[in-house]
Amino acid sequence: MAKKKKKMIKLNQSIRHFFGDEGFDEGIERVPTEVLIALAHTLGIFNGTTDKTTLIKTFRRLWSEGETDNREMIVTFFKHEGKIYPNPKPREKPHEREEKIDELLEAFDITDAERRDLHAAFIDIRTRKITPEKIAAKLEYIRYTRKREILEKALEGKFNYDDSLEYYAPIAYDIGGENFTKIHVLKTPPLNEKRLHEENIDVLVREITELKSALTHQKQEQTNASLASLNLATHRYLTSDQIIASLKSAPPSTQTYGILSTEIVRDVLARHLHTPLTSVGSDDLIIEIDKSLSLPYRDSPIEYTLALHLDAHELSRQIWSEEELTIASMIEEQSAHEERAFLSELAHLVDECRERSKLLEMDNVYLHSIVYELLLPYLAAAPHISAKTSRRVLFSFDQRIAGELLKRQRQALLARTVRDFKNLFPLARSLRRRLIFHTGPTNSGKTYTAFEHLKKAGTGYYLAPLRLLALEGYETLRENGVNASLITGEEQLLDEDATHISSTIEMLSFEVEVDCCVIDEVQMIDDRDRGWAWANAIIGAPAKTVIMTGSPNAREAIVALAEYLGEPLEIVEFERKNSLELLKTATPINAIEPKTAVIAFTRSNALRLKQQLSKTYRTSVIYGNLSPEVRREEARRFREGETDILVATDAISMGLNLPIKTLLFSKADKFDGQNQRNLTATEVRQIAGRAGRYGLSEKGYVGALTPDVLRTVSSLFTKNIEPIALPFNVMANFDHIMLVSNILEERSLSAIIDFFVRNMKFEGPFRAANLESMQEASAIVDRYDLDMRTKYTLATAPLSTSSPLVMAAFERYVRALEQKKPIAYIPPQRLGNYALSMDELQDAEDRIKEISLYLWLSYRMGEFFVDAEKARTFRGELNRFIENSLQQSHFVPRCKTCGKPLAPNAEFAICQSCFNNLNRAKAQQSRLLGGEKRHPPKRR
Repeated sequence: MAKKKKKMIKLNQSIRHFFGDEGFDEGIERVPTEVLIALAHTLGIFNGTTDKTTLIKTFRRLWSEGETDNREMIVTFFKHEGKIYPNPKPREKPHEREEKIDELLEAFDITDAERRDLHAAFIDIRTRKITPEKIAAKLEYIRYTRKREILEKALEGKFNYDDSLEYYAPIAYDIGGENFTKIHVLKTPPLNEKRLHEENIDVLVREITELKSALTHQKQEQTNASLASLNLATHRYLTSDQIIASLKSAPPSTQTYGILSTEIVRDVLARHLHTPLTSVGSDDLIIEIDKSLSLPYRDSPIEYTLALHLDAHELSRQIWSEEELTIASMIEEQSAHEERAFLSELAHLVDECRERSKLLEMDNVYLHSIVYELLLPYLAAAPHISAKTSRRVLFSFDQRIAGELLKRQRQALLARTVRDFKNLFPLARSLRRRLIFHTGPTNSGKTYTAFEHLKKAGTGYYLAPLRLLALEGYETLRENGVNASLITGEEQLLDEDATHISSTIEMLSFEVEVDCCVIDEVQMIDDRDRGWAWANAIIGAPAKTVIMTGSPNAREAIVALAEYLGEPLEIVEFERKNSLELLKTATPINAIEPKTAVIAFTRSNALRLKQQLSKTYRTSVIYGNLSPEVRREEARRFREGETDILVATDAISMGLNLPIKTLLFSKADKFDGQNQRNLTATEVRQIAGRAGRYGLSEKGYVGALTPDVLRTVSSLFTKNIEPIALPFNVMANFDHIMLVSNILEERSLSAIIDFFVRNMKFEGPFRAANLESMQEASAIVDRYDLDMRTKYTLATAPLSTSSPLVMAAFERYVRALEQKKPIAYIPPQRLGNYALSMDELQDAEDRIKEISLYLWLSYRMGEFFVDAEKARTFRGELNRFIENSLQQSHFVPRCKTCGKPLAPNAEFAICQSCFNNLNRAKAQQSRLLGGEKRHPPKRR
């Protein structure tokens, strides 16, 4: 490893020779495009691209991966080329820095010593960063430091970090006929920093000297009182000679009760302790006791020596204060604690071994006998299983069972694992399906054309990414005279004569054959959490014609899927029907025109923007936490002109057709569930495409509220979109779960899902889906006695894990299902006309999610969830409550101390009045010598 690192350093130094002593990332930018192409050919990575930016990005990635072979080939290439690409920026010369320092110092009245100190302080600072203000600040610091040194010398003390003066004071002792003086370390309270800076030295020396005298006198009186309280003749544990000797030998900083020497403690314990004493140190008392401990599933106990560490300082305090010694109880408590800790460590180790040998079905006696055989040789003097010992035992245990375990696993998995994922959808495989991909940007008519095919088909499916779009699809079909049903996770509008079904994509039935199936927004196949639903639908939709609509970056993914399925694919490309123009300058918030959408990426930012805009404009707001009904109502108000401005999160990026003329980004970054990151080019294009709807405006405009956001959006808007990468996520269905459950004889759903994610392999471009939310839910349901199908249904429910209200309701449902009791819907308390705070609004939004969960479960376990109609009724009331709330303009940030409204752009969480009160309280506590210790900080 060291050799590799040394070689990497050498290669880094070599490449700097060709780039004017700059690193690879900077120097490679100066290499001409033709040389970069030649380098790509040399490395065998040329893929036909001649774009310099792409080539530079590729080489930077190769260099950063740290592979010595790649770096060595790059360095060799430039050696053979023999050219240097120098750094065009001139280097700074050392004498220029010195000249600048000298020039600036001419403006200051300083001594020679101060001149030297200032030279030394700035000689290593870049010339452009040396300013008169920085020199003035440094000079003030040098002079203040010198002033402190003068004070310390005059006062015979030392200032601490908190401006307290620490000094030595002689204290007289008179006890038992003996008189002696001891030096004590005393410390003044923190001194006023402003006065230390500004006050005359002589005045400070006089005042602090008086303070020292008062503190020394106070310490003398405390010592006299303490000595007078001692019982020299009748002390419970100590003789008068031991007391006087302890006082004389105590170090300056020791408190009265903590001054017993090691010898005195040993003497007292020898007379009062009936347990063998091993040693007494400066900090602890060590006692060794022979013990025996019985172990589970073992006939004979183990013998060991228990070393107990007792606090010598605490014992010293008890002896000095003549308290009852607690050593016996301490011995028993620590002994019991050590044994409990060991048995817990042992149980954890045994459980780990049991988990590793689960398939072998070992009984407890046999399992424990193997663990003891491997563990006991590592237990020396004390019963303790360290992390290292645990790893050694587990390694040996794995070796002991590896052969039999591997044999059992291979037999089961090879016999039963289904690898070809497409064969899990037999109905789709029995049809001679035709695949059509409508691809193009937003507002290009690709979904409209797909719907025209769907309406003409005898039977059909429309699969939407959102419940709101499924509802729009349902209404569109019915408005065109097509009998249709709506099926979402929490709602079903069924028509007995229906020939078509509009549903959310997760609700697709793989067992009902239709003529045509439209799968909308197929670029969602790349989504971390839901992409599996699009992959499953494309592979398994039981339709003779499958029409997919999506953005151009999904093209390669759809082609790969068609090749895997062996089904014909027709690609139809669409062009945007009206133009989309990028604004050249930012649009201030007070200059926004009607029919504008402002994009935020969090609920709080959306509500804050609505508050600001509502002062001037009629404003709607849409964000993901709102129910589909409320989002639809807010969209309707904007669409029909009841509001001028729409504030929305990226929830509008999929399919919402709104009369947006101009779309403005408020930010260029977002939190994606894991990290705060910049927007991608795909996201910017998808969101921006909502501007300028065909038939509503001839052109759409895209911009931002601030220049920095506009710069970022502009670069992403014109950037090439990366194609969706393989492999795709696919979801574990119930058959998969039962397969793994039977193989591992496992009843824990979370263990099965974990096994599925880590071990299931598929032919084709697939991997097991990201199942984090399902794993979290399965960990809850595993605590209850439920059958596997019920566990699986509950684990796939639409949980909002960030909502305590939803999670508490989920736990209640699971408990009731275990007891096979009917589950009532518990409505909220009486609502007002609208929310009075953001917390009330959040609570209403969470209660909508709770109802969605209840209704979702009622469609699957209706015999237990008996209040579906009641839940729907209250959903309507909550939706009206939220709609009314969003039309108010009182959602402002409030002071966390007094609750008063803060300004929309307030930087702090408390108001100015509370801030001033807080500072006044602090100032009263820090007064010293008639002044304040520090000035309160100024608010910006």
